[in-house]
Amino acid sequence: MGGAAALAVTFSCLGGCSKSDEFSNTEVASSLPFTVDLSAASSSALMNSGGYIIKNNTVVAKDLNGNYVAATNICSHEQKRKVIFQNGEYYCTEHGARFSLSGSGLNGNGSGGLSIFRTSLEGTMLTISV
Repeated sequence: MGGAAALAVTFSCLGGCSKSDEFSNTEVASSLPFTVDLSAASSSALMNSGGYIIKNNTVVAKDLNGNYVAATNICSHEQKRKVIFQNGEYYCTEHGARFSLSGSGLNGNGSGGLSIFRTSLEGTMLTISV
């Protein structure tokens, strides 16, 4: 994953981005690691399989098997902060790009892949890191 993560961090905005939607994967990577307190009310969506939150421009989700997963919420299609977790996969609400839990694209708009981050759980503290 190291090479893929490094490549993802170097993405630049492609045509079609507006200043308000443009965001750098470098900035996302610089916010890592961070923690999520699963006992906090703001994390309550993570109690249910399929639930997710957005924190530090990262989608943090509980997959359908009960595992915690995390990915950038910046879509590789047009660098917009529109990726969510839906139906057991990452999904960009802007143009319908779909990504597997490993970050592989599942359709044409998702062909650029998605940066995936590690998760580790200690007690009620979930750590998201590169």
